[in-house]
Amino acid sequence: MSSALPKDLHDLLTSLNGKGYKSYKTLQGQSFPFPPFTVRFEHVQGDPFAAPSRLSVTTDLATAGFSSTLHDTPVKKLALEDHLLRTVDKKVAKLKGQVRGSGRSGEVAVQSPSQKVILRSGIKIKNGSMTLILFAGLPGDGRSVLAKECVRLFAEILPPVWNESLLADSLDLTQVQNSIETLEDYFALREALHQKGWAAFVADGAILPRASGISDLPLEKNCTPFLSPEDLREEVHLPNRGKVSGMPVAKGITLIVGGGFHGKSTLLNAIQNAVYPHVSGDGREKIATHPTAVKIRAEDGRATQPIDISGFMDNLPLVASTENFSTLSASGSTSQAINIMEAIEAESSLLLMDEDTCATNFMIRDARMQALISNDREPITPLVDRIEELYKDFDVSTLLVMGGSGDYFDSADRVIAMNSFQPQLVTDKAKQIVKENPTARKSETRVPFPSVKKRSRDLSPLSFKRGRKECAIQTHGLITLTLGQTEIDVRYVEHLIEEGQLELCGWILKQVKDRQKQAATRTLSQVASEILKEIETGELDSITPYNNGKLSLPRFQDILAVLNRLR
Repeated sequence: MSSALPKDLHDLLTSLNGKGYKSYKTLQGQSFPFPPFTVRFEHVQGDPFAAPSRLSVTTDLATAGFSSTLHDTPVKKLALEDHLLRTVDKKVAKLKGQVRGSGRSGEVAVQSPSQKVILRSGIKIKNGSMTLILFAGLPGDGRSVLAKECVRLFAEILPPVWNESLLADSLDLTQVQNSIETLEDYFALREALHQKGWAAFVADGAILPRASGISDLPLEKNCTPFLSPEDLREEVHLPNRGKVSGMPVAKGITLIVGGGFHGKSTLLNAIQNAVYPHVSGDGREKIATHPTAVKIRAEDGRATQPIDISGFMDNLPLVASTENFSTLSASGSTSQAINIMEAIEAESSLLLMDEDTCATNFMIRDARMQALISNDREPITPLVDRIEELYKDFDVSTLLVMGGSGDYFDSADRVIAMNSFQPQLVTDKAKQIVKENPTARKSETRVPFPSVKKRSRDLSPLSFKRGRKECAIQTHGLITLTLGQTEIDVRYVEHLIEEGQLELCGWILKQVKDRQKQAATRTLSQVASEILKEIETGELDSITPYNNGKLSLPRFQDILAVLNRLR
């Protein structure tokens, strides 16, 4: 027996040997000292094939060797939490197959972070204390306790996880400081966006391409670092990295153009992802985007509750009015109109679009098509005829990847051409083309764009009950959120990047429903905003029954995007 294993835990485990697996339940709620840590069995699985048991591992930060200067601001605290969780995650990834047993015996895990730095419940720093949620499969032989293997798990395998990941003496504090400085610089860059009137900023030297279509890791070979065009280049001063040069994307209408495979979508994706800060070494650390930005795309088949899309659609066949439009299965163009209206309703000030995922007939109707199908027979007012209005009247900017139509040159404030993954400012050339080749198409705007109203909706019919469970909230990747027996398809809510965000969206919707009776005079978006602020200033798990160690903080825009897809 290792001296690290408390005698009372050793004796208890030994007494359970060979007994029914459910006898492990005697551990639930008990705490044991593993100095300087305290390990508590928060939930004990009832079967070796069930999800592993949930443990909390707690220590005092000062005792663990962490100076208060490493966590005395909200940004530092977030950076330290993120760094420590990544360190533990890498440690437990090497522990597979070290314990004998049935099912998930010996499986060890923590919340696995993405490349983004966001608030998570897998590790929490509060009042000078640090708590890690760790999952461990208690060893069993069929339905019997394997005490010897469980003793080994807690004596030899788990202690190094926390001792080598959560104690300052075991860490490279230079890397910890680098994580803090990287996050501080990101938020300083985001503040610079506000001060300078920019929608986004991409620093020189950034690595934009990813390793593959299914990996968010940076491409390591044959990758050209980003270099801003001289006639667009600006400098910002960051608190830790000092002067940083790069390409700002000013508010207004920006086109990204260029030939196929030259990096248009890669640049847009980097800007899209930079609504979140990135971990040091990701390549996108010094890219920042307005935090309310929303990716807009066509979404065939999505449902919508009544919404005013008359700014884009009018006189639809068999539809009485598009001012109060609803459907269970929207077309590509209709769904894109809905997504824009919902983004504006969710207070987004930046719309991101890639023509590859947009509905062509929503984006543009050229002169020849106008000549063939007259305006009075076409219910769609294309975006090209509304894009200026959205900015001038609603302060909503648009960043658009467009490789197939020059009709957007007229409205564009700036045009950036990508050539072999490097940007060039070609606004003057595009405007000269407009003068020399005026478009023959006519604007199809018939009435001013309507004001955007925040909607209310009765959530009382929504039941979170499933079987014996009064509240069942379940995620299936980033594809589906299940509330009770109701499924919400979220696969096209592209800013959701961790399942923990989607799960927390479910709990927020539960709170929105519960508070709706007391908030009869407020819209659902106002109630959701109130709940999100409570979470941000309090605890991530403040609206859940307990901390399951798997939650991540979503954005306000994405909470509403999930709510709006509720059929």
